[in-house]
Amino acid sequence: MENAKKTINLFLKNKYNSVNELKAELYKAGVAAMEEGWTFMDASFQLGGKARDDGMDGEEVEQTLRRAFSAEKRSTERPQEQQSAPAQNAAPSAEGAPVQAAAPQTMAMPIITPLSANMISMEQMLAMGLDTQSLELLQNFKIDPEALSIPWPAADWRKDLAKLLEATFDADESISFKVSNTPDTTEEVVSNIIGQDDSIKKIMKSLDSPEGALLCINAVKGGEDAADESWRYRYAVVDNPKMSLAKQLAYFKALNLPCAALVNTGANSVQAWIKIFANDEEEYYERVDFLFKTLDSQGFKVDPSNRNPHMMVRMPGVLRGGKQQYLIGLEQGAKNFKEWQEWVEYSLDGKPLIELASDTEEAPKKDQTIVENMLRAGEFFLFTAPPKSGKSLALMDLGLSICYGEDWFGNATSSSDVLFINFELTKSVFLNRLYLLGGKRNLNASTPKFGFLNLRGTALSPIETAQLIAKRIQGAKRLENHDYRVVVIDPISAVLHNPKSTRLNGAPHQILMQMVDTIIALTGCAVVSSCNLDEYPYLEARADSLIKLSPVEGSLNLYQINGTFREFPKMLARECSWIYPRFLV
Repeated sequence: MENAKKTINLFLKNKYNSVNELKAELYKAGVAAMEEGWTFMDASFQLGGKARDDGMDGEEVEQTLRRAFSAEKRSTERPQEQQSAPAQNAAPSAEGAPVQAAAPQTMAMPIITPLSANMISMEQMLAMGLDTQSLELLQNFKIDPEALSIPWPAADWRKDLAKLLEATFDADESISFKVSNTPDTTEEVVSNIIGQDDSIKKIMKSLDSPEGALLCINAVKGGEDAADESWRYRYAVVDNPKMSLAKQLAYFKALNLPCAALVNTGANSVQAWIKIFANDEEEYYERVDFLFKTLDSQGFKVDPSNRNPHMMVRMPGVLRGGKQQYLIGLEQGAKNFKEWQEWVEYSLDGKPLIELASDTEEAPKKDQTIVENMLRAGEFFLFTAPPKSGKSLALMDLGLSICYGEDWFGNATSSSDVLFINFELTKSVFLNRLYLLGGKRNLNASTPKFGFLNLRGTALSPIETAQLIAKRIQGAKRLENHDYRVVVIDPISAVLHNPKSTRLNGAPHQILMQMVDTIIALTGCAVVSSCNLDEYPYLEARADSLIKLSPVEGSLNLYQINGTFREFPKMLARECSWIYPRFLV
């Protein structure tokens, strides 16, 4: 890190004899900046600004820095999947940092937008700092994750204060502002600021400081026609610096907050100006309490000091320690506070929103087929057979088949990562069975595509089990580049055999189905499990795919297979033989 800082400082201090030398040193400084944790926008403003001042073409500056930021490839278990990493590293980060004047302007984004067909990948969402909770928000409220990218400042970002004031205050009202960490505030009539035109750039530049500048969230003096003091109680500010910028936007959008404006603080936060529009102090605090309680119930913590109607917030249009405080957008979400309260009452209950057939112009592609004519991603597959007939080995055989894209029970499979949840066997017995199967099939059981969790003896409720599985899958995708599309639970009844589960109220079959549905909702995986014949008729009725193995009378190792499927034709009855350790068609 010390060498990286030295490289950056030398670049900013030195003069270069040629454009080629400048370009080479800019590239080195860009790589060093990335190692130091700078965002692309930081580097573009500070390093790129120096290069442009020294005579380098603006377009060439950007290309050089993008090459620098995409130089470090992510090391993964599968090198062929590294191709997407540079593009992610090269994308502008959401840190509120400065950019060159030619950056495109983005002023308004709808709070609720339908999910696009070519939505950005899970890896990109995780790279944006979105966790399970915020991903669920996006899914439940149909927010396009692309809308969570923090826009670059407008070319005339120095005028952002004037834009904000014109949209949020009356021209004859007065506002209060100051440079951070200074005691003295300045009052000014709004019309005097929005009427400055180009001269406002110099005024705003004079307010640049290491700590930035602040203004009061509400007017400090009403206009000539003010009949009451409602101008004091117009807005409240909401932010959470402990969250990633993209996650904050996910909350603002998913919760449909009535935002008058969104301001990038130049640090680690987006401040939302919430439209309160109370008539007096009592109504103001009543509405703000409702706002904060609603946010808190959804996992978004707000500093209690933000309740203050005289709160000083970040002023757009100035630099804060070299980073821009700027306007992200105006007028987003619900039109007013009352409309938002009604939305909360009817929509914010954790349940999916009503969707319209007209939301899509044509039928979407069906989910990936995992087992031909049997199973797709996001479905529940139940395998039933008599006790001690080899169900666990059949599920292991299915998992190994999917890892290699080999046939199972005569049906082709799509190669995919498989996560096997072992509730029954010790680790050594489990692995010995897996290697025995691999040896019989000439398939290497030591494949990174076959993952397993040993949960025998783990005291988790079914819902806690589902949440743990989802957490492990998301962590494996983010940290280990594994994309599990199939979860095998063996056996499903074992989930009920611990103290936490025995204390639950409700029918066992309904509790198990809730666990399965939760795993599917959180991960999008296919869930595969097994039970004894007629053990859980409810699960059989709810399963998307059901395979039944019934013993043939008078034969020890001969079974009849029957299959019924929600999305595929019914399987014609056929016979198979049990030849340890496999069923053979």
